[in-house]
Amino acid sequence: MKKGALCLLSALLLGGLASCNGNNNGKKEIGVLQFGSFPALENAKKGFVDALKESVINDDINIVIKNADANSGNNATMASTLASTSDLVYGIATPSAKALKSSVDSLGFDIPVLFAAVTNPKGAALVDNLEAPEGNCTGVVDLGPYEQELEYATLFDGVDKISSFFTSTEVNSVYQADLAETWMDSHHISHRRDTISNASEIKSKFAAIPDDVDAVFLPTDDTVADKIALIKEANRERVKPLIIVGSDVGMIEGCTFALGVDFYKCGVQAANLAISILKDGKKMNELPVERCDVNQLMLNRTEATELGIAIPQALLDVEGAVIQ
Repeated sequence: MKKGALCLLSALLLGGLASCNGNNNGKKEIGVLQFGSFPALENAKKGFVDALKESVINDDINIVIKNADANSGNNATMASTLASTSDLVYGIATPSAKALKSSVDSLGFDIPVLFAAVTNPKGAALVDNLEAPEGNCTGVVDLGPYEQELEYATLFDGVDKISSFFTSTEVNSVYQADLAETWMDSHHISHRRDTISNASEIKSKFAAIPDDVDAVFLPTDDTVADKIALIKEANRERVKPLIIVGSDVGMIEGCTFALGVDFYKCGVQAANLAISILKDGKKMNELPVERCDVNQLMLNRTEATELGIAIPQALLDVEGAVIQ
């Protein structure tokens, strides 16, 4: 008998949100797997947990959180454990979401898999249909407003060529770079790619960006986000400092400005999906994949001033912008 059938039987016998596991006093077990401790992922976890704790189902759930510390071995092991002991699982970042779905599918359990901090769920084979997911998975994508990011970059004086700087093996980063380059082509902006294979290459590859490049576009790349201080160091060492555009406000330390999704709000949206499933009995095909609907702009005027970069007044005047 699959877990879904066992859940149904428990619910009929015990009522309410009875647990499939039988070891939490009838509470539903929610397993959370976070791939690493990057600020964006921490916020996606916090938003999810806070929203559930403030919800009407708080007394009927038990939340178990595991962090893989960006280790693929830990990620796979933790995913297997959570898949076998939970009634619903939540993967934060693509590797964790994929590991949870793989574990759930291999065990044959009919339990929901939610995700956040995932940029391209179709490309990651998490869902086939964004509007009406056909399997056991749905969630919230973190694709930021890259069009607006690039438009803001062109407000700076003399921006004629933009480099996309990212980890070549991160499929989400490649996906965002493709989208950015399509936009730049349509707006007649020259561009190039400068990629790394691991964090140890950040400073040398950044230093090697040609002087005809005026700005750098950083997608939501976990490797770069984790080592954003190296980007800051490398930019300070350049004869011609570059305008750096971040797609994640958590990278603002090394950026001129960052415009990206509010990952805390992404977590809240994912929690609302969980509530729809556990309380309202919604099915996956009734829960379209959502795009995080709250964006935030941060301006690093302190760093820009030290590098001799003037932030356009139009950006400084954007309502709700955070200036540091």
